[in-house]
Amino acid sequence: MKIYRAGIQGNLRSITLFHAMARLGYEGLIITSPSDTYVSVGYFDKTEEIIDLRKCRELGIPVIRREIGGGAVLLHENQVFYQLILNKKRVPFRVMEAYRRFSEPVLRVYERLGVEVEYKPINDIVVKRNKKKISGQGAADIEDSFVFVGGILLRFNTKLMSELFRVPEEKFRDKLYKSLEENISWVERETGRLPSYEEVEELLVEEFSKIIPFEGEEEIPKEALELADRLKDEFTSDEVLLEDTGRKHRAIKIKEGVHLRTGLHKAKGGLIRTEVYTDGEKILEARIYGDFTLYPRDKIRELEERLRGVKFDREEIKRVSQEFLKGADFPGVEAEDLVKALYGD
Repeated sequence: MKIYRAGIQGNLRSITLFHAMARLGYEGLIITSPSDTYVSVGYFDKTEEIIDLRKCRELGIPVIRREIGGGAVLLHENQVFYQLILNKKRVPFRVMEAYRRFSEPVLRVYERLGVEVEYKPINDIVVKRNKKKISGQGAADIEDSFVFVGGILLRFNTKLMSELFRVPEEKFRDKLYKSLEENISWVERETGRLPSYEEVEELLVEEFSKIIPFEGEEEIPKEALELADRLKDEFTSDEVLLEDTGRKHRAIKIKEGVHLRTGLHKAKGGLIRTEVYTDGEKILEARIYGDFTLYPRDKIRELEERLRGVKFDREEIKRVSQEFLKGADFPGVEAEDLVKALYGD
């Protein structure tokens, strides 16, 4: 098992390379960084519901689907990726244990860069003092390999990321940008210093070597580079990007345990706009506004409070909405209208 210092790569190789190495049966740790800017969507994402593909085309930003789950993310320079590839026979433990075990060297790298962090299940690393996400990780099986991947965020462009997500109305975009700013951080933001790729690469090699007995270093094989470039064409094709891989949602993952869904529904009583933050199972916070009439007007806060902690389920939302409407004058708005707005139909 080798260490592969791939350096700064273009042509989307910072994603396609580990797929190629895994398919070819190579084992080891790849460290790389992108020279290009692009969007990577998770295997289970519904691409056209999450990403504004038209905006991406206008800005010349490619979109690629990876064979690993997790949320859609913007990749660009000043992110350093660690990609561990192991034969499945070397991984007798469950995925959650893999996350915990292989996050340990990453935690130490951040600490050596001056950022106190902690692992937050399932797959995030957050800053201790403010709980902002500073690294997302992923794991999956590719052919006969188990892969564990993630990135060190030295700098991150939350503004551009907010521009590339699909939202029901442009007025939601500023709210999305604010949410990303409040929930994501990076090394330069936390320390005031921008480390070099070479510094971070060396730290990753040192820390991963403490838990894995690597057998030296090697150059990336030519056949892997060639396959990576062929995979780029496949992974960026409409056939793969728009493939239905089983999950259909409009949720944007802000960080582990926080997903944002936006909704827009035209009821007889007016337009209802919503922002719903969930943990994947229950509602953490709901915000409802629009051009409807509600009397007394402060009742909307009551509805938002009633929804807090409720299971994110159509029937549960409908039940709460029906109870609320018994004591509110909400002309032209029925429980089903609130369900459609909150669920993002």
